[in-house]
Parts: sequence; structure tokens; C-alpha cells
Amino acid sequence: MENLFFISVNIKTKSGFVSYVNFNLGENGDKAKAIFDILKGSQELSDKTILTMDFTEMKDGIPLPIKMLDCNFDQVIDNTKIITREIFKNLNLDAE
Repeated sequence: MENLFFISVNIKTKSGFVSYVNFNLGENGDKAKAIFDILKGSQELSDKTILTMDFTEMKDGIPLPIKMLDCNFDQVIDNTKIITREIFKNLNLDAE
């Protein structure tokens, strides 16, 4: 079974964080990490963290968190654009 990498966007609620969108980055860990590494946000989480973007590897059906970013609303918007652009490039422009 191949490993799958994804980024989830999460929002804080009264009962904890809820994931409301997942971006499938595919099976190439290097490409997936390269996308996450150019995203905006802080790795310093606090009690005031409302929005997060999590980089996760799904290995044998088990999600393994790798990194997490604390993001504000504008950073989530910018990151969504970055992720979409990079996924497009990986699917259409890069030769395997």
C-alpha cells in the first residue's frame, strides 16, 4: 500500500478542532513536503490559534501528523492558492 500525503485545514470550535477540507498531495513525499514548506503561517501554536493547516502522511491507513501551521484567515486564502497552483504543476507540468 502506497503512502498518501495530504494537508488538512482545521477550525477551532467549542469542542475542539474540526477538519473542514483536505488537499490530496499524492504519494510523492518530497513533492508534498516541498508544497507544505512554502506555505504561510507559524509553527508556534497558542491558545489563540483558530485556524491550522496540518501536513499528514497516511501510512497503512494510519494518519501520521508531520507538521502543523497556525494560520490567520488571509494565510489560509494564500495557502489555498499556493496548494492549488502546486498540485496543478505536479499533475500537469512535471515529467515523472
